[in-house]
Amino acid sequence: MIDKNGKLFGKINIIDLLIILVIIAAAVFFATKAFTPAQEAAKTETSTVRVQFFCYKAQVGAADAIEIGAPAFEDTTNVDFGKVVAVESEPSYTYFVDADGNQAKAEVAYNDAVTVTVELEGNLTEKGLYVGGRLYGVGASFTMHFGKATIYASVSGVSEAA
Repeated sequence: MIDKNGKLFGKINIIDLLIILVIIAAAVFFATKAFTPAQEAAKTETSTVRVQFFCYKAQVGAADAIEIGAPAFEDTTNVDFGKVVAVESEPSYTYFVDADGNQAKAEVAYNDAVTVTVELEGNLTEKGLYVGGRLYGVGASFTMHFGKATIYASVSGVSEAA
């Protein structure tokens, strides 16, 4: 395999091969460090944060099933979002153009607009909120469990708890 000139298969110099492997290993190491969000989360201390979730199309009765103090967690990753501190519900509306060409508003049957506020320990940074090593921000949508209720909601607000 290695000939008398120190070449692998008679074509590749062993020293050159080792240098290339070291450069590739260093590049992989630094790329992993640079693109790992948990790194930033670990550098800052946690604080009490309030997160508001909004669902404009929750089934009627879903808000009634959410109790204050119920645990909140995200469905896919099972990340803990603390406890529910407030629940608000109102009828959900849709907008349409009527026969006269005017914009009209109508209540959506069997749906409510629900806002759930939770309080949790997390790292609030310029990039967003780190919870369980994952980054969340306003506009992110996912399936949330609030005690016995499950709704597909979007993060509508993130702030330090008062």
